[in-house]
Amino acid sequence: MIALEAISKTYPGQSAPAVRELDLHVPAGAIVMMVGPSGCGKTTTLKMMNRLIEPTSGRILLDGEDVTAVGGDELRRRIGYVIQQVGLFPHFTVADNVAVVPRVLGWDRKRITARVDELLHLVGLEPGQFRDRYPRQLSGGQQQRVGVARGLAADPAVMLMDEPFGAIDPITRDRLQDEFLEIQRQVAKTICFVTHDLTEAVKLGDRIAVFGPGGVVEQYDTPEQVLTHPANDFVAEFVGSGAAVRRLSLLQLNRLELDEVTVDGVGATNGHPTYRADADGRAVAWAHLPGTGAGDLPPLVTVPLTGTVYDAVDVMLEARAPLVAVVDDEDRPKGALRWEALVRELPTKGRP
Repeated sequence: MIALEAISKTYPGQSAPAVRELDLHVPAGAIVMMVGPSGCGKTTTLKMMNRLIEPTSGRILLDGEDVTAVGGDELRRRIGYVIQQVGLFPHFTVADNVAVVPRVLGWDRKRITARVDELLHLVGLEPGQFRDRYPRQLSGGQQQRVGVARGLAADPAVMLMDEPFGAIDPITRDRLQDEFLEIQRQVAKTICFVTHDLTEAVKLGDRIAVFGPGGVVEQYDTPEQVLTHPANDFVAEFVGSGAAVRRLSLLQLNRLELDEVTVDGVGATNGHPTYRADADGRAVAWAHLPGTGAGDLPPLVTVPLTGTVYDAVDVMLEARAPLVAVVDDEDRPKGALRWEALVRELPTKGRP
């Protein structure tokens, strides 16, 4: 856990603080997204967490230990840091860039090599192919992956990320976000993540801290609460229109009461959609839909059970289909989601 207690920062020559009496407690293993307009203290707060910027007053706690008086270099070795500009050393290979902190910590060569290869695998860069490349030989997305690997190199308990995907094109950024969530499922770090993108905050965050002018947190809550119950007019204006659509990305398909589906020739249709399957049980086409004639059946489109309602809507709109089959890892339907359900209150088994 990392906690800020009454942290303030006033820069020399400035009368107003950039961050004012901030209390922020980040639970262990959680991703906290820090959002807000430019100049509201998000990056200043992040940099105070690892003392790249020294606070004017207040305390920083790491797992309950007051690290305000600990040497800044020592503290930064315990906290991973990933920035938008990546900051890779251009004359270092990928392996050398990832190994910077372990070398400073005195790890032996065998341990460093094993850790570098492990992390390159984790971020989707085959070590045999990328270990000896230089940053100039990588795409922007690949450089960001190396930056994440470097931040994880010494296995820090806490990761600080300052708009790490901000300079990446939208398609690559979306893919990196998905990979980031998969990595987090494996490593379960405590992460503070600065972004200007509310959609990114909703997708990635367990909690969102909405910063206002003067470095004041206007609301600190779950994405669901920030979208549906803004704490004040500032947060409501920042969230803006489209909150209902953003909320769809919070609704996990595996938590919905999906329509029952049956495979053609097995059991009674009895008002349920029926699909035809191939030899491996994968759905290939609708065989029967209640209220639809045999000649009017829409295309069968699928979305994984691990996806969200937002993913299902995207697929339905793309295919102009009134329903989508929700499938497991082997592409076998576990249920169906109809467009009609999206314009009514979705029946859930619990909070998204």
